[in-house]
Amino acid sequence: MTIKQTIMAAVFASLCSLALLSPTAVAHHGITGQFDLDQTLTVTGVVNRVRFVNPHAYVYFMVTNDAGEDEQWRCELRSGSLLKRAGWSADMFAPGTQIIVTGSPDRRDPKTCYAQSISFEDGRVVRRRDTLNEAGKVVPGKREPTLEDGTPNIAGNWFEARGGGPPRRGGPSQRVDPSQRGGPGPGGRPPRRGGGRPPRFEMTQIGQDEADDYTEEQNPRFICQPTNIIFDYNFDQMVNKIEQSETKIVITYGFMDVVRTIHLGGVFPDEIEPSVTGYSVGEWKDDTLIVKTKGFASGFLEAPGGHAVRAVRHSDQMEITERFYVNKEGTELTREYTVVDPVYLAQPHSHQNKSQLTSNLFISYDCDEQWDVSK
Repeated sequence: MTIKQTIMAAVFASLCSLALLSPTAVAHHGITGQFDLDQTLTVTGVVNRVRFVNPHAYVYFMVTNDAGEDEQWRCELRSGSLLKRAGWSADMFAPGTQIIVTGSPDRRDPKTCYAQSISFEDGRVVRRRDTLNEAGKVVPGKREPTLEDGTPNIAGNWFEARGGGPPRRGGPSQRVDPSQRGGPGPGGRPPRRGGGRPPRFEMTQIGQDEADDYTEEQNPRFICQPTNIIFDYNFDQMVNKIEQSETKIVITYGFMDVVRTIHLGGVFPDEIEPSVTGYSVGEWKDDTLIVKTKGFASGFLEAPGGHAVRAVRHSDQMEITERFYVNKEGTELTREYTVVDPVYLAQPHSHQNKSQLTSNLFISYDCDEQWDVSK
């Protein structure tokens, strides 16, 4: 049993965030007042107690630290009343049960946390707001539509239901069991499948000229590298994981293990290190999350696997705007996007993806490429 804490932001920024909190926010100690949501930790331990009480329930567990010493930990859950109403029970946390808790640290007590998800030995992963059936399993599509601060709840595992797609080279399968999809669409109708095939990119003359220079050896996928945040989002129907707090949203793609951090209410820094994912800032407008991303390294918007199909490049001047929103049931997530690149695109390129909530587990892609492009 070990402790692994991954610090996600500088201490100075965290202190500044605390100083700017309103009295109302501080009063609600279950959010930013008591806990630092800018940091993420993962703790493994053995349950020795649980209290389903109000205003907040707690699970207590013993952790063996790096020095081999036992430490008593506790992590905050939601209120006991809400947990019971959502199908949770104390039996889930019987003494001796091994759990892995992912959450945010307490600002004052290093052995207390705000639980975002709990993993059990049988493979179940239960998130803070999940609804459970009598067997203790997550009920797809049944969860609270908003967070404590009133913003839409987009956290969870999502996949795009669509047919076909390019063949995948390397990495374990994450294809979704249809029985695990999250609930019907509006009016009881089946949810719409995906966002359809995107339109073709309209390239500038430079883009057309350089497309002819493409070779398979340049394809990022063939060397286990991501392509871009648009293409990889729904490639091969992989499951994407979204984690959400008041200060940031983290999207981990099921394809190539791409990790994106959307800084809520943030501004672009003066200097951005160019990367495949760029730097994203976002803000909620009504029930829509608007995300703007720039700071990309030059690369490909499309990198086909054969010589007969043209590639589409992008420059470091590319900028992408995305709009995320869910349906009223909270089971379908729409992402609308527009790509602008003055170097390679003759006009903005827009499309959308529609993803379905799923109870299937997120699985790391762990690409292990064995295809030799020289043969």
